[in-house]
Amino acid sequence: MILEQLFRWGIMNIHAMRAKIEGCPPTQQRVGRFMLRHGSDIPFLSVRQLAARSGVTPSTVMRLVKSLRLDNYQSLQTIFRREFFGASQPLSTPKESEHEHSFRVAIDSVFVPEKREQVDRIARLIFQSPCHVAGFRSAYSLSHYLAYLLNMIQHNVFLVPNSESAAFDHLMLARPDHVLVIFSTHPYASQSIKVAKMAKETGIQIVAVTDSSESPLCALAHEVVVMDQISMDYIPSRISFFAWIEYLVETGCGLQDRKSRRELKHFKDHMEKLSGYWSPEPLTELHMPDQKGDL
Repeated sequence: MILEQLFRWGIMNIHAMRAKIEGCPPTQQRVGRFMLRHGSDIPFLSVRQLAARSGVTPSTVMRLVKSLRLDNYQSLQTIFRREFFGASQPLSTPKESEHEHSFRVAIDSVFVPEKREQVDRIARLIFQSPCHVAGFRSAYSLSHYLAYLLNMIQHNVFLVPNSESAAFDHLMLARPDHVLVIFSTHPYASQSIKVAKMAKETGIQIVAVTDSSESPLCALAHEVVVMDQISMDYIPSRISFFAWIEYLVETGCGLQDRKSRRELKHFKDHMEKLSGYWSPEPLTELHMPDQKGDL
């Protein structure tokens, strides 16, 4: 009864829906968890498309709609549309494709007020403590990028090796006053869970950056950042994760402006000394052959 009232009053949200989904049968939970991981896609998917992507039948999708006490599938889409796109924002403009719109929404989600406060909090933490950055399988690209950017400014940032045994050896040297930032997206790499468990046992503060509040990392982390991973036709997009990484580093640099500028200059000078960046060869004089006689 409460859910129907919430929806009627226009305040039913994904958090209230999540609690209801947990009480549904297993196949309906599968659909529900897919929706929670890919919320920005739901307004664009038909019942059949949602069923195919979550690995169930269309009738299971409709049974979930009934379990959520919603009038129809369109009511379900309205909740996700309001949550991700706002009450009156159109889904796309005539000149904007579905993927372009999803990218724009993903980028916008990085800068919502709650995320800003959290980014500031995490930036203060990792810019004041030795920081280890981890990610396995496809999430390694995220950890590598964050570690690379931080290493331009900080001298106590360590990229955890992309190997389970090497990662364990690496964390043996970590201390309780250190921080671990760990990335993982669905399907979650088993190595990331094992490394997070080891870090927790060591007493390291853990910041988990993942794609769902259902991620197994959430129960292990002190701070959880949930970003939206966009489902495209063929591959998932992590554009919001990369935007968040750059926003985090930019925020941290702003907290120590003079030091950051000095360290960035040192890094650039060092790379130039090592010829780490390509530069065009100096122009040489063109020697024309001697010409005899009048032109």
